Amino acid sequence: MKELIYRTIQGDINSQYILYKKAKEEIQKLFENIKKLSDGELIALGQRFKEFPFGCDLNEIMVDVVSLKQEIDEIRGGFRLVDRLGFPIHVCSYVVAELAEREGKTPLELMKELRALTSMPIDIDHFGQFGPMRYPEEIAKCPAYCYRSGKPFNGCPRGRIHKRLIEKERCFAKEKEGWSELVQSISVSLMAFQKNTVHAASPEETLKVIDFAKSKKKGVGAIICVGNGKDELLRGLKACIKHSIDEIVIEGGPYNTAPNRVRAFGETVVMARIIAPGKIVATNGQYEDELRFGLKCGLNSVISGFPGNHHAYMSGYKPEKATIDRFGLPKIIELMAQELKDSPFPIPADRESAIVIAKSAKFLGKETIYPNGKLGDIYIGDAHWFLLLNSPLAQGINIKWSLELLTEFIRKNKFKKVGLLGGRFIAWGIAKAIDPFVKEILVSDKDKRIENTTVKVFKEYLSSKITRCNGNDDMCIKNSEITVLCSFIPSFIRKFKGIQKVITLES
Repeated sequence: MKELIYRTIQGDINSQYILYKKAKEEIQKLFENIKKLSDGELIALGQRFKEFPFGCDLNEIMVDVVSLKQEIDEIRGGFRLVDRLGFPIHVCSYVVAELAEREGKTPLELMKELRALTSMPIDIDHFGQFGPMRYPEEIAKCPAYCYRSGKPFNGCPRGRIHKRLIEKERCFAKEKEGWSELVQSISVSLMAFQKNTVHAASPEETLKVIDFAKSKKKGVGAIICVGNGKDELLRGLKACIKHSIDEIVIEGGPYNTAPNRVRAFGETVVMARIIAPGKIVATNGQYEDELRFGLKCGLNSVISGFPGNHHAYMSGYKPEKATIDRFGLPKIIELMAQELKDSPFPIPADRESAIVIAKSAKFLGKETIYPNGKLGDIYIGDAHWFLLLNSPLAQGINIKWSLELLTEFIRKNKFKKVGLLGGRFIAWGIAKAIDPFVKEILVSDKDKRIENTTVKVFKEYLSSKITRCNGNDDMCIKNSEITVLCSFIPSFIRKFKGIQKVITLES
């Protein structure tokens, strides 16, 4: 394990591939060896597993718009604003239920109204066996003592979590199915699996919600805390593996009791990076120093929020600044800008980025992408592709080609030498589909590492002759009977549109 880690840090793709396959079965060894890395080595390892194809390289903000401190018109406007920005939305379902009661509506009625205001994917949490959880007022209107104090603890400092108003939840149990039709993913807390905590639903109820989400073909996110950075953390990571969690969400702040809490937060990010099947590693709460280090170590996503929403102060503030009135979104955008300098997408990812991924996922189709589609042991795409494909955004998109149409076109015209411009997941889906009836697949990508990795995987799992073009697109086009631009990025489409023997997937 030690040698695999060091060779991966140095850029050896073969070692990274082996580590990717072994890590889930040997997480204890992974943990022990990661503890021995320097900060620089830890960051380098996390970044390797943030790269294509082993990790998700998006940097995004999920925004929780709902708050009991805002008027309903402010909340509606927040949904419209975040939709324009193109950020995915995280919704604490208990807040929607409280707001609905205030507005004289059922929770589902209000959620339908809010859903109609955005086409972006929506993730919900605080969702229980009967639907949205309901809490007494002292919890629903929590003033955030824990984050403001900055002192680690093993539960709510006033002993009031996890109280539930179960009878209120039962009253709307018939609406539970309707919620599943409106959202793309459901998140649960696995803290009860990590230690004796009163800050999460029971393991039994949590498993019911996971089963419900999977039965409705929804993504599943799981919140784990850093805890003591040792056995508690490992129990959380093992639970994520056991229950095939798509997105691992890490909570630090007062839920990080490790002796070196910043280092422990980074270690948690890196281990999650390596084992997350859906490749998305997020955080729902942490202090500023934890977040800065976590971003360096490979975090994809930060949950923030509007004033009055608890994620707005839980992410990115120093303890004394973590007050309930914070509008955390601008602060998180600035921290990302300071800490992340190199990305193929805007930082944070925006609406145009989401559209590109949604089109890519729609072209390939649900059977080709995560969680159904793999090439060898590596998923094609990540949970973003799955979530966006199942969102209203993708439903409103029309594209010229589908993988099925393209495959049939190449087959009917008896093309035997096919060029692929771009070596990312669209190319993987196409290559896998046409491999049975072509003789040669040529690959060109300006990013040498992507091209090398793609060629390696193609040679291992496909029967066609695979030719590396060393980023020379002209050579790829010249030596192919037909060439496909494997991208929906508008600037690339403009560059290659109209070139003879080149198919652009969008007119």
